[in-house]
Amino acid sequence: MTKLGIVTAISVLLVAGCSVGEPVRIAANGMVKWSDGRTEGMHVSQTGSSLTFANYSNEVGAPRLVIFARIDSARNDNCEYFYVETAVKKRLKICETGEVTLFNHGKVVNVGHMVKPKY
Repeated sequence: MTKLGIVTAISVLLVAGCSVGEPVRIAANGMVKWSDGRTEGMHVSQTGSSLTFANYSNEVGAPRLVIFARIDSARNDNCEYFYVETAVKKRLKICETGEVTLFNHGKVVNVGHMVKPKY
């Protein structure tokens, strides 16, 4: 193999290994404005039983979507609780006031508020 061939092969491997695919796009019909100022779109199912977010994680093999399913038996103080089936310890609490709390293994990861989506 020539030097040019080796350089080309290494360049292709580096570019392919360093590229990060763009997250899947969702038809957001709801939004959460997190405490850090970041706004994240979500798709709320017609029944309100599931919430779908695009996954912006750079983890290798991470799913492109994060889907939270409502826990029907866990309604408390005008709040509803949701969990991720593949990561049961990841939960979301949404209250009628619009307050949103994200938990991971029982610890608060982020807090925010529901906002009207911008179309």
